[in-house]
Amino acid sequence: MKDFPIEGSGEITCAQEMEVRWGDCDAAGIVYYAKYFDWFTDGRIALLKQIGLPYQKFFHEQGIVVVVIEASCRYRKNLRSEEKYMLSTTFTKLGRTRMVYDYLITKPEDQSVVAEGRTVHAYIDETGKPFDIKKRRPDLWEKLLLQTGQ
Repeated sequence: MKDFPIEGSGEITCAQEMEVRWGDCDAAGIVYYAKYFDWFTDGRIALLKQIGLPYQKFFHEQGIVVVVIEASCRYRKNLRSEEKYMLSTTFTKLGRTRMVYDYLITKPEDQSVVAEGRTVHAYIDETGKPFDIKKRRPDLWEKLLLQTGQ
């Protein structure tokens, strides 16, 4: 199955300025490492909403679960409670069986990189079986192509 890289002038990115909450931190007062993956989810949900394909309506309510099959994060700097950060989520690849997102978290005051991440997702049905979204839901596949400039 062919993946379609989304790059160049048609690249889709959602940028959000956020603030670290106390509950995001561990006992040392820095953001707990797993919290970044929650932030990645927030970024994906916001990006899909931004392109007119809110996850709940276009996937979840239609019996399409988009599961993470691979996740990575490279941590470069710490964040502490009440610090602001920029979360940039980029829709990197669209495929018939999966999609890929890249993430960049930076400090707004100096643009320094806090963390970089990537998640790869597969489409599965209510029984947990993966499927080709173009075959099963050609209408949604066409919307995805249209909204990602393919």
